[in-house]
Amino acid sequence: MTNDIIDYFHKTGAYAWRASSTGIYDRSKGGYRTAPKKGVTDILAIYKSRFIAVEIKIGKDRLSEEQQGFMKNIEYHGGAVFVARSFESFKEWWSAFLSTV
Repeated sequence: MTNDIIDYFHKTGAYAWRASSTGIYDRSKGGYRTAPKKGVTDILAIYKSRFIAVEIKIGKDRLSEEQQGFMKNIEYHGGAVFVARSFESFKEWWSAFLSTV
């Protein structure tokens, strides 16, 4: 679904990318280093100077406290956020969003 959403953003004039916030394996430490910023959403995008953050959640998956905090900060600073539980729900949200900008 992540790639479908990114493709849909591009087809409708937005610029979007997958934001990886998983830990990175460090050979010298023999383990994983945590990501520089916890809670970053799965997809980040920009459209007509608006910052957009989309988190993908499938099934019973829930937002972590860090994800909730990240999304609240994006909204506080004028960005748009969405939790996508299906591609169809994303398309409906995006269509509504486009009518506001």
